[in-house]
Amino acid sequence: MYEEPKEKYSLVQENTSKVDMPTGHLSSFSVFFDKVHSINGLHLLSALFQIILGSSLVALSVLNIVQPVVLAAMMSVIGSIAIVSGIYFTYYVFSRTSSFDSLINKAIKRVINNQN
Repeated sequence: MYEEPKEKYSLVQENTSKVDMPTGHLSSFSVFFDKVHSINGLHLLSALFQIILGSSLVALSVLNIVQPVVLAAMMSVIGSIAIVSGIYFTYYVFSRTSSFDSLINKAIKRVINNQN
């Protein structure tokens, strides 16, 4: 059969090593920013606003700015529920993104291994 002549300096060589991004020198901020960049920003923004608004409701009731005690207690409960649900939603957004990526990566690895 016909064999193509191999060039001395070809772009694709048989014994090439895998090129990865060096993760040893990356700061934690850049890793966090890379992870946040891959997440739907609207979901993350709404979760953070929910935490901030819940915290402000609790702060208003704790500082006695709202005078009726019953209203302050209801605001405190609603604010606490908002904080907890915002934290859970933030956790949910981060956990779903990483598990989906790892699922795709595992599927790609299985396909590549089964071809060989």
